[in-house]
Amino acid sequence: MARHKLLFVVPPQQYGYGYINDFFWQEGLLYLASFLLKRFGAQIEVTICDGNHRSMTECRDVIAAQPWDLVGFHCIDHTRDATFELLDLAAQTGARRIVFGGAGAIFGAEQYLRRGQSLGPDVLVGACTDAGERTLEALLTDVPLDEVPNFVYLGTQDGRTRVRRTRKAAGRPGPDEYLDELPFEVYTEIFDYLRLQLARADYPYQSLTYSGLSHEGCPHRVWRDGDLVKSCSFCAIPARKLAYRPPGEMWERISRLDTLCQDRLGTGFRSIKDWGDSLTPRLLRDLVATRPPRYAEMRYSGYLSVADMTPKMLEALQGMNCWSVYMGVDGTSDSGLEFLEKGYSVPTLWDRLRYLRDHHDFRIEVGVILGVEGETRSSLERSVAAVQRVADLFQDRVIVVQGNMLVPMPGSLVFGSLARRARSDGLADPLTLDVQGRIGQWLDQFTQVTFQDCAEAQAAIERISPRRHSYSMPRPA
Repeated sequence: MARHKLLFVVPPQQYGYGYINDFFWQEGLLYLASFLLKRFGAQIEVTICDGNHRSMTECRDVIAAQPWDLVGFHCIDHTRDATFELLDLAAQTGARRIVFGGAGAIFGAEQYLRRGQSLGPDVLVGACTDAGERTLEALLTDVPLDEVPNFVYLGTQDGRTRVRRTRKAAGRPGPDEYLDELPFEVYTEIFDYLRLQLARADYPYQSLTYSGLSHEGCPHRVWRDGDLVKSCSFCAIPARKLAYRPPGEMWERISRLDTLCQDRLGTGFRSIKDWGDSLTPRLLRDLVATRPPRYAEMRYSGYLSVADMTPKMLEALQGMNCWSVYMGVDGTSDSGLEFLEKGYSVPTLWDRLRYLRDHHDFRIEVGVILGVEGETRSSLERSVAAVQRVADLFQDRVIVVQGNMLVPMPGSLVFGSLARRARSDGLADPLTLDVQGRIGQWLDQFTQVTFQDCAEAQAAIERISPRRHSYSMPRPA
């Protein structure tokens, strides 16, 4: 096998995303790189360009630095336009194999393959439809394309380009096939990014923030026929059964990365930030029980849905030294909550928010979904009024309250409803639309409001609670 240079790219997100003021990495790509490095050794060089922590200009520079043998893009709705731009640049730079992965590719591969047709017949364009280890292993060993597992690609037959699909092969490699050591060493961007953050005058914490319970350090693990299959709220690949990872293992991972950071940066972790909703009171209590004494004062910030906002959960968060919570207020009317199947009513929403205010001194971030089925201008006005009520309840404890437009993401029930309506009414295939187009199509078909109506509600919400973010708040002691 000839030596290969691979580049995995996480394009920057649109609509105000970009540099993230917390530390996390793209766990799936990290382990994919680790598997390939162990499988092929010196015959392969893997680079990861994580747009969560880079600007679009920096991503362009990495792609254009050399002709890569294979470029892989992690795809989600909010990075689609950036992916298409970087896709063209990769082909112009000399890449002859381009592969898409992630939730966008699993649930909507055709939208990326169609766009890849413009690159010409000399470029292989395909998508992974499951975990990518076996797919890339086959591609790098020149297995015939129709035998590459979990692959959708553009193939030419009788002079015509067609989308072709190969066999499915479920499951990921077992742990013995990954690197024996955790793969932090191969992902040097971790430390480059941390240096950048630590140099910022407005960095939100006294020292480093570990953001990994739902990304790298997901507490759920699934074993199927001896193979490891990951699943949690952030994973696109569904699993049949969830099993908890031992809490002590999570602390061991933090400890090992903490040691690396101290060696390379001269400072270690002081806080944890978690973006997922996979934690439970039991797991939090287990994490507290197994926490090493040296981390007894480590602060925690996490996601907390209103559906999970029970006294047991709040007490468990208190035990984790919780400083702030991000709350998903998924609707401010009974019809909206029913549409989103939240299992609680508007009175319960306000009862739980008052309980949180009265019993726990957490700072809060709140996201309110706009554009649910049946949304009207009156219901948007109620959402804005509800945001004002939240701001009045928590006052200077509010970090940010934001309005989030409902996005029909491929693979979701909402997207399925939109796709069925598009087919029955002769509308554009939502897979061919960008994020704003997809939102607009949803609003036209399922609500009485427009994109502009929702945008105005978002602006009103921003005026109530300007984006202060966590770094504008007093640092934890």
